[in-house]
Parts: sequence; structure tokens; C-alpha cells
Amino acid sequence: MKPYSLPELPYDYSALEPHYSARLLELHHSKHHDAYVDGANNVVEKLESAREKKDFSAINQLQKNLAFHLSGHVLHSLLWNNMCPKGGGEPDGELEAAIRESFRSVDAFRSQMTEAALNV
Repeated sequence: MKPYSLPELPYDYSALEPHYSARLLELHHSKHHDAYVDGANNVVEKLESAREKKDFSAINQLQKNLAFHLSGHVLHSLLWNNMCPKGGGEPDGELEAAIRESFRSVDAFRSQMTEAALNV
């Protein structure tokens, strides 16, 4: 099986400043996201070993660990592609209509998401 790898960012670490500092983005990408990638690759090796040794008692927990690391890897990969240097501003079109229908306003949506993120 080909190992998982850390994707390159589609922009420089400094491209999101001043909203996201270059240093913080570098740490988030090169250390935090990379830890999910390394973790997934490590678990894949352990799973292969457990299967070869017919140690089926270890497989359930290893599969849960793999799901954890892979979800972190996939979600971070999506995050990097959803942020962009010229992003931001107010939504429009269908997204704006859906936000207004559910939250009454973009500001109300932003407030709820901010509070939810702070409490995670």
C-alpha cells in the first residue's frame, strides 16, 4: 500500500496574513497535520503486521485508530483547499440564502460558529 503523504499547500505560508500568521500556518500544516499522516502510516503498518500474525484481537482498536488519523488527514486536506489568499468577505447566492434561512443573518451564523469553535 502506498503511504499517505502530507499535501503541499496551494499557497505560501505567508499568503493568509494578516488573518492567519505564517508561523501558525506552518506549525499547523507541517507539524499538526503531518502527525495525522504519520499516525495513519504507522497504524497501517501495525494492521498489516497484526493480519500477518493473525492477531485479530488487535485489529478492532487499530481500525479505530486508523479512522481517527485518516479523518484528521482528510479534514485538514480539505481545510487547506477551502482557505485562500483572496477569500473572505460575505457569502452570496445559494449559500447566503441558506445561511439567512437557517440563522436569519450572516452575522448570527458567524457568532454561532465562533462560539461553537471556542467550545470545542
